[in-house]
Amino acid sequence: AWTKEEGDRLIQHIQIHGEGCWGSLPRAAGILRCGKSCRLRWINYLRPDLKRGHFSEDEDDLILKLDALLGNKWSLIAGRLPGRTDN
Repeated sequence: AWTKEEGDRLIQHIQIHGEGCWGSLPRAAGILRCGKSCRLRWINYLRPDLKRGHFSEDEDDLILKLDALLGNKWSLIAGRLPGRTDN
């Protein structure tokens, strides 16, 4: 499990240096994790624009429209919902 300190280090590093180069980020940020783990933690939990909780009515409508258009492909649908992840 990620500690608060690890999360804070990751957030601070990304705020200063931006996203990218995930392979070298853990060492540069002083985190004992692999780059993939850092990337997933950022994308799925720590991003400031991340939306959590129930979908809004507008999001529900868009999900239904995209499902009719794309089929049951959540990763494609989620990619068109700002602030939502496919997890």
